[in-house]
Amino acid sequence: MSENYSISLKPVYSKTVPTPDGVKLPNDWSLSWHQVATLEALRDPSIEVIFNTAMTGDGKSLAAYLQAMTSRTPTLAMYPTNELARDQEKQVQGYKDIFKPQKDPQIRRLTAAILEKDIATGKLSSKRDGIEDFSINYEILLTNPDIFHYIHNFYYLRGKIDNPDRLFRRIDENYKLFIYDEFHVFSSPQIASVINTILLMRHTGNPNKKFLFLSATPNELLKSYFQKAGIEPKIIDPVDVGAYKFSSDDSTDGWRQISQPINLCFAQGIEPNLSSSYKWIEENAETVILKFFQDYPNSKGAIILNSIAAVKKLIDKLKPIFEPRWKVRENTGLTGETEKSQSVAEADLLLGTSTIDVGVDFRINFLVFEAADAGNFIQRFGRLGRHKGFETCQAYALIPNFLVARLFTDKSHPLQDDETYDRVNFNNTINQFWTFKNQFERYPQRWGGIQSAYIYSKLQGNHHMKEKYPEVAKKFGTSVQNALGISIKQMNAQFYRCQSEGKTKIIDEARSFRGSSQLDCGIYDLTNPDEPEAERFKMYNLPGILNNFIFELWDKNSFMEKAEKAGVITTRFDKALCYLKFKSYRDVREDWHFYYPGNLRELAKCGKVQVLPDKQHELQGLEISQRHGYGINQISDAVSRRKLVCFISDRDRNFLRATLGLPMHFQAYPLTDEPEETHPRYTITFGQDALLLETLTWHWKPKDDEGWIC
Repeated sequence: MSENYSISLKPVYSKTVPTPDGVKLPNDWSLSWHQVATLEALRDPSIEVIFNTAMTGDGKSLAAYLQAMTSRTPTLAMYPTNELARDQEKQVQGYKDIFKPQKDPQIRRLTAAILEKDIATGKLSSKRDGIEDFSINYEILLTNPDIFHYIHNFYYLRGKIDNPDRLFRRIDENYKLFIYDEFHVFSSPQIASVINTILLMRHTGNPNKKFLFLSATPNELLKSYFQKAGIEPKIIDPVDVGAYKFSSDDSTDGWRQISQPINLCFAQGIEPNLSSSYKWIEENAETVILKFFQDYPNSKGAIILNSIAAVKKLIDKLKPIFEPRWKVRENTGLTGETEKSQSVAEADLLLGTSTIDVGVDFRINFLVFEAADAGNFIQRFGRLGRHKGFETCQAYALIPNFLVARLFTDKSHPLQDDETYDRVNFNNTINQFWTFKNQFERYPQRWGGIQSAYIYSKLQGNHHMKEKYPEVAKKFGTSVQNALGISIKQMNAQFYRCQSEGKTKIIDEARSFRGSSQLDCGIYDLTNPDEPEAERFKMYNLPGILNNFIFELWDKNSFMEKAEKAGVITTRFDKALCYLKFKSYRDVREDWHFYYPGNLRELAKCGKVQVLPDKQHELQGLEISQRHGYGINQISDAVSRRKLVCFISDRDRNFLRATLGLPMHFQAYPLTDEPEETHPRYTITFGQDALLLETLTWHWKPKDDEGWIC
């Protein structure tokens, strides 16, 4: 192993304050400054939106639920991942056991999978009925922002039979506090959705609603849109008021330790590619990772990577090294629910991806992690050092060499090898010196306004809505135009133009929360021999499959029949692109690209989001160009037949990523109109990412025209 740069992070102490009136704490408990400040803001009728930016590990969850535990406050909380919602459900139940609230609030988690299961087993007749039932019977409801978004965009309803407000009115009337946890993981499409939703609620319901956003790395774009809408968020930031300190030299009375001292190494030799981190872990599995466990036998550790395939391959390499003395477990988007639910508690060494890096509370003292951006770095690093009882805490950051150089060796570098830093200054350094990540600030004006226009049309054009909420269309329209900087009239024109041109799929994409899964495939996973049969049936996106997996094509009827025999609810597989058996993982990523058998230059030149194939305009469908894979021709045929929302650029994707600061998981893929071309010159993006890229490049002249004056 080459020599690493290493720094030490000081412990972190959070300031505690006297317990406020109306709150009874267990013995030896005290509240941090930010927890009391949050409670006071929730009690203040003049405050509508609250941002709590306390550090990771400082008890933001307790701050959010303290009001519900001490006085009756029906609460709906939203979490970006199912894993975090599952973790928080246990946490909130723990608060209930400790505080024993008089009204005994009922707690339940709500996901699309839970609704589908209840429908399949006959407990519910529809998702609409299920959402109504949950909102009536559970005073604390934990769900995801996707479901909340679709409720307020008039989904789940029976066409003209149900009034547009049937569902969202029930939700808005039954709950007083709405929590958005870890919202920083989202981008401008989701920010536009939140603004639209909250402004709709503001003008159609009780004005005494509270919206609480919890994030150690908040998004400034969201704050600015609230301000433009005339809503000034209350910012609760312990850093601003000196509510953190980093030394125990003086008295710690009135301070609670929230983070242990940590040694952080920046691994050398990491290149900006998808295999470098995997190779580092493989090469250092015994000399670094195993040695740490041997030196500190009671340790618990985690490895958080960007690639599911890397995790899967490393599991097979690490288990023989560590077991039976230490248990090695996985938690990724392809991990079955049984193993997911058990892995965090059981594992001595847990390998995972983004399913575990957001908010989940680990009791670990060893961490190896990749990071896609500054916020992702701070979040993943924040999993470490949250608990006492370990002799030492050690982390290894696997970030590219050029970033390490920027931090340690380039001119004006901010960090020195073997120095000690406090967490606040270190986080600021990471934010300042990381590579630029695009925030897609034009998206709300370009496409987020489509959501606004749709909501506005329902408010203005529906007799029930006009009668029940007089002047609501005008009020909502004024607020959302100010917030997003749009013209409702122009957005309506864009909306109807897409409809008239037969491009309703583009409208659907713009109205979605995270975008649709246009290229998702049904898979039967044979790679984990211990997985229960019912949990082998999963969904995964085609590009990831082509990159990393060895598979066989399976026909839909056989797939569905086997799934039904295993007791699987098959409705989520109905619209899968194709059906595959996963046999194993590739040692080397497969080289493949999309192929378009037509005039790509003209498609790219128009600079518009397309729907392919489009027979009306004689636009053909896409195909797959790949050398290997059983059934690849049939998969290519399935792709060519499927209507795909896409955007085509005449720049290659490496240029786009470097120039535009595209996020790591941005769905940009190589595209060519020459089947045998080895270095495709075009780039294609799909779904919501197509809309995002269009906002950045719509004004570019075609590459062939560069240098000409038009």
